[in-house]
Amino acid sequence: MVYPSREDAVPVYLDLEDEVLDRLASAAGHEGSARDGLRDAVTAVTVSRGIFSLGRLSAEARAWRQSRDRRHPPPWLAFLAITVLAAEAMGAADDGFNQNNYYARLCSLLQVPVDSPEVRSQYMERAEQMWGDLNRWLEGLEGRRGTPTAYALSFRYVGLPMSQALVRAGDRRKFPLFFAQYGLPAGTEFSPEALERYLDAWFASESCPFSPSLKKLWEKDSARERIAAVAAVELVGWDGTVPSNQVVGSPTLQRVGLMAQLRRGFMGESLDLALTLRAGAEDEFGAGMRVEAAAGQWMPVGLVPAVANVWRTSYSSDIDVKSVLEGVVRMKPAVGDDRVLTHHPRSIVPLVFDELQAAYLEAERLQLNVDSLLLVRTETKGRPLASNVVKVLEGCARPGFTIHQSMDRLPAGWTLVAGVQLFGSPGPGTYNELVPLARDQLTIAGGMRIPSRIRKWSVVSPPEVRASVESAADLRLVLTDGEDLKKELRSWTARGGALVVPLAEAELSVGDYSLALYAGNAKAPLQRATVRLRSADVVDAAWDLSPRLVYELSEPGGPFGVLSAREIDGDVSKVFVDGALTVGVRPREPGVTLRAPTRAGWSPPHATPPPPVVKIGAPEAGSCVVTGAHHLEYPTFMGGWQPKYIEGVCRYCGLVKRSPGWIPRNGFRKSSAGGVHVDVADLPPVDGQTSRLWDAALDTLMHLGGGSARALTTVASQIDGSALFTSAFPTRLELLGHIAVERSDDGTPERWEISPSCLVVRGPDSLELVGFWPDDLVATLLDRFADSDVRLQEQPAEDQPTRRLLEGAHVELVEEDAEPLGLVVRDPCTQILGALPVLSEVAVTHPRVPMPGFSQAERFDVASASWVQTSDVSRPGAYRLARGFERLHVYRSESDVVRRSAVLGSVHLVKYLAANALGHSLVTFLPRRQGVVVPLGCDLPGLYARAAVLASGELPQRKRLTGEHERPCLLYPSITQEQADLLVTLLSR
Repeated sequence: MVYPSREDAVPVYLDLEDEVLDRLASAAGHEGSARDGLRDAVTAVTVSRGIFSLGRLSAEARAWRQSRDRRHPPPWLAFLAITVLAAEAMGAADDGFNQNNYYARLCSLLQVPVDSPEVRSQYMERAEQMWGDLNRWLEGLEGRRGTPTAYALSFRYVGLPMSQALVRAGDRRKFPLFFAQYGLPAGTEFSPEALERYLDAWFASESCPFSPSLKKLWEKDSARERIAAVAAVELVGWDGTVPSNQVVGSPTLQRVGLMAQLRRGFMGESLDLALTLRAGAEDEFGAGMRVEAAAGQWMPVGLVPAVANVWRTSYSSDIDVKSVLEGVVRMKPAVGDDRVLTHHPRSIVPLVFDELQAAYLEAERLQLNVDSLLLVRTETKGRPLASNVVKVLEGCARPGFTIHQSMDRLPAGWTLVAGVQLFGSPGPGTYNELVPLARDQLTIAGGMRIPSRIRKWSVVSPPEVRASVESAADLRLVLTDGEDLKKELRSWTARGGALVVPLAEAELSVGDYSLALYAGNAKAPLQRATVRLRSADVVDAAWDLSPRLVYELSEPGGPFGVLSAREIDGDVSKVFVDGALTVGVRPREPGVTLRAPTRAGWSPPHATPPPPVVKIGAPEAGSCVVTGAHHLEYPTFMGGWQPKYIEGVCRYCGLVKRSPGWIPRNGFRKSSAGGVHVDVADLPPVDGQTSRLWDAALDTLMHLGGGSARALTTVASQIDGSALFTSAFPTRLELLGHIAVERSDDGTPERWEISPSCLVVRGPDSLELVGFWPDDLVATLLDRFADSDVRLQEQPAEDQPTRRLLEGAHVELVEEDAEPLGLVVRDPCTQILGALPVLSEVAVTHPRVPMPGFSQAERFDVASASWVQTSDVSRPGAYRLARGFERLHVYRSESDVVRRSAVLGSVHLVKYLAANALGHSLVTFLPRRQGVVVPLGCDLPGLYARAAVLASGELPQRKRLTGEHERPCLLYPSITQEQADLLVTLLSR
């Protein structure tokens, strides 16, 4: 009842409101006062003959900590509830105690003398241990009963129960509105000091929805830091959602914004841009929106749900980026409500990385220590702007940011600054967008963050710690053990107010750690944060709940099992693929196996014009939204306390800008020690290399075991955040046999599971580890062969995890000794091909949808393996359809044309279905290379591709064919003539 099971990992409190106590008393069969019953239960084990002692509970807690079974809460829980009731009573005017006298109230509740020295001394001795046990219990459950909130920055001991009692549940539910109103990013760790002045402005506003009791409490200086600390905990646990009734009608909440990604590939870098819209928690935009185009007409645009009630357009080359950046974007619902939502152009567009969205989101201004992008007009009114912004960043941002003035889809006249990490304020008189929200900040970022109910990272790639302090020249960062905060493990100091610590250098093992940031000689930390490191050796608490997925190739899965795994409900079919393992052989009708062509039969590709782009309406030339010369009207300063920010509204376009009110008039302040405000010169440069994250990604997936496709997107975005990569990431690991992926009818991933441990034979004395192989299991495997020459060899590979091979062992020996740990698989390519149906069966049995509408269409020309523009979709074949910013890929057979239906699938599937209908092979066997090639963009679909990839253990390589039909292609290596013949037969019949 106090910590019930939850679907979402939200902050939870030992909050004993009257209705909670009444339910507890009822469940316990207590008929009297609930508070008296709780007190009697606690004093029965803590008070004997009027003497208070925590000895009995302490002994039980030691046994609890030594036990591996921590499903039940620590034995302190009821006593901690009493300490919270004492904290709730602080400030009461009618109990005869001073309003700040905590221990007298605790003694009174325990029915011992109010000046009992035992209560104070024993509570102070064990307070951090008791509350730490509660926090660790919640963390060990991985958020299934919520995330812990019992932390104290100041008032070391009393602050712990105060963190639970100060703000009641009704007021805590209103914090999301406050966060959204002031543009605070979900999941961010802000110091209470950074939030205090925002709260002060919020409490002073007429629209503040907090209760009168909390407003009255805020008037007391002693309570402000504690309330701000609660707000900081809530912000870390906030998922970004806001109740619908608080969003609709609020122009500061429901607004159009920008979402960006940088795409990195073999053709260089490009900028992906999408429009976003924040909705209420219950709102949906499945019917889409309408956007005003340049000519003034309203055209439909599809929106897809992201997370945290953010909807976005698809990343697409169909949108004219320049018009979005320089025009006034107006959107309204496609049906019903006619309210118009507007996005004004800006000369400097800050885009801050959002972990929830795994993308860069437009923000009012940059934030301290967070990865960001800046889109800047190169010039404004004939004067340089981008170069001036770069000069400012050189003095306050971490070195290593990059400047791009030419990039695919970066419009002319704009400059992109990537890899920006701001570590201090640039000072007064500078650009509003470069002034951060906070002054002191501790940020944990980078590494491989594990998607989970709680924040945790892979030990293979731990995060780095970024700290910046403007309130003092010196700062100190202390790392302690999560089990014992008094056990200091490492500490770092820096002058100049800035520090970056890669935790990989600390060589930490799996476990929980606490970080504390101190400014100057302060004894109380400015901010605390927890770092949780995990690996596949210690699997996630929800590992056993992961779906058990296999690719069934006979009933009930049937031919569709080629494209998607499915959950095992009961008995497995006779023919299936599970990781690198294949069970069963598909019966074949008598027929002749086709011979794979040895010369590419593709004619030169058709030259197709670029797709049309959608231009967004632009304002009149010379208006303030173009020139940036807004006429901002600010409130008159009447003296007194200076607010955290000053809000100005443009007289002409309604644009709202908040200017910080705390920047000193004389520029960078000096500390009392005379140190420079913030010095970024000695910081290590931003590290943009992500290749090492592949191994951490696989370790993360082994730790999780399985789950929703959202986890795959979160992991992929930390390697490469582009839409192209995040959509290809599940397929890459799927083809390598590491994971199974359950897909919808249109090919979209829905769920996944790590594949079983397999040892794929690569030679007479070489086997490759595929699937679930955590380090502990690998060590156990090597121990089996400790008396032989068996060794583990790691081979780095491009754009995939490091390949791990067991070298020096005879296959027969491994089969005998390693079977309990992993199954030995010989020739997985031939085995999988022997279980697959011909593609024509997939074409017949694939689910159909009504033929979608579209604005533009292209037909796949099989002979040239390229797209050709068309206005006629009434013929059988594969089509690429455009509608708004969205693209769909469909295949139509002759019967589909008659029924006005289509197969909605992946771009690769529809191409092969079209080729199959014509009996044409897109696959060519190259005897000299011992591999097969396909045209670039015609990747093999489904398990046909897994068979080809497992032949070598390498993903297809980009090559260029020479000769008569020179063109780029993909090579699947290490495939024999017999395997190529069978593959071509399956795809062509």
